[in-house]
Amino acid sequence: MVKVIVQSDPTLNVVNYPAGKGAYTNAVKIAALLGIADFVSIDATGATSPTLEEVGDLIRRAEDFIDEFTNESWRENLAENEFHDFDFYDKYVYFYEDYAGKVRTEHENVRKIIRIAFWDGSTYRDVASAVSVIEITDHTNITSITLNAGSLHWDLFASTNAHDDKFNKAFGKRTTAHELAYLINEQPPTLTASFTGASANKSLKDSSATHNISDFFYANVEEDETITVVSLLPGSDGSSCTVSTSGSGITASSFTDKEQYDRNETWWDIRDSGDIFFRSDYPLHRKHSVKLTYTYGNHRVPAIIEEAATKLVACELLASDDSYVLVGDDSTGIDVKSKYDSYKQDIDRILRMKKRINYYLDND
Repeated sequence: MVKVIVQSDPTLNVVNYPAGKGAYTNAVKIAALLGIADFVSIDATGATSPTLEEVGDLIRRAEDFIDEFTNESWRENLAENEFHDFDFYDKYVYFYEDYAGKVRTEHENVRKIIRIAFWDGSTYRDVASAVSVIEITDHTNITSITLNAGSLHWDLFASTNAHDDKFNKAFGKRTTAHELAYLINEQPPTLTASFTGASANKSLKDSSATHNISDFFYANVEEDETITVVSLLPGSDGSSCTVSTSGSGITASSFTDKEQYDRNETWWDIRDSGDIFFRSDYPLHRKHSVKLTYTYGNHRVPAIIEEAATKLVACELLASDDSYVLVGDDSTGIDVKSKYDSYKQDIDRILRMKKRINYYLDND
């Protein structure tokens, strides 16, 4: 049985580290634990030291530490282009199991299957989500691309200079394709930054400056330099999304629903274990014939993980208190070192309790 919610689970805001809001804790809870006033942003009157932004950065690092230490995650993560071999079950197993074969994702607690692509001998064929394919034939004459989801739309403009909210078209088809994918995914342009001069993550909101494009779409550059754009709306809802292009040298297909998801259809899955079963449509029986992209992470944040994250950041602040002069050292109460030691013991105890251990079995 999958545990979805417990009454003690905390309710956290949408992650916004510069505003002091993480997935596991936030700046208000940290200030309350330390018994100090709330942290104030660097741009506001009466900015604190550390600022709200600096505390948000400490939260980000504390959450990474927890994930790495425990081999588990309670926030949404993206696994991109994860390759798997496909082994076809023999006729006797297929007769009893009602599926032709399966793969298991490298991470459990899958939240959404974004892409399942089968190798058919010449190209990868999508069998999940609603998909559009963008093809660039002349990068120099691209003007813009518009993506629509419901009443929302995003205008993606081409440029020949480095912009956080545009894609650079100055260096060729493949560079342009990567720039476009980075903008749709709002990712750091790691492969193109050295050419374009970019120094920050791509970022783009809709026309109302409210909704991020990466919350609605995902893009991937294929080996043939086309861009596969996937709607992140559930099930077949993504087939109502639209895409249009402006300028010559670029075309885009309509969003087509390819998700035959059901135990009686092409594929189905067990999200908590990461098992994906293929019933009637499957790839060639070759190595690396299945390519997956998905999000994962436990849906609930246990109260003890919130406690560990809050105390981790508090320990960082206590250890630096000579610089920040936040807490002071009250001789009538618990001194700073004792507070640090106590919090650190709680953190170690909690994380050891939640740590996952992997066992590898050898038949030899």
